[in-house]
Amino acid sequence: MGKEEGQINGILAFITTDNSRYLGGAPLSLIASDEEEMLEIADDISEAFLGNILKLKSGDCLVIKK
Repeated sequence: MGKEEGQINGILAFITTDNSRYLGGAPLSLIASDEEEMLEIADDISEAFLGNILKLKSGDCLVIKK
């Protein structure tokens, strides 16, 4: 059987601008100074690892690998 469409293979990074939501540990968790920096970091990571960026309702970003 092949991989299911839309299945997430892993979270590459969690990026936030809010120190209270910084979790540390695995996956990579980063704190950006503002939304523009957060999106630049997410874009760089997603390009390097061929990942996808998910913008959460909280304003944070996840970079995932499908």
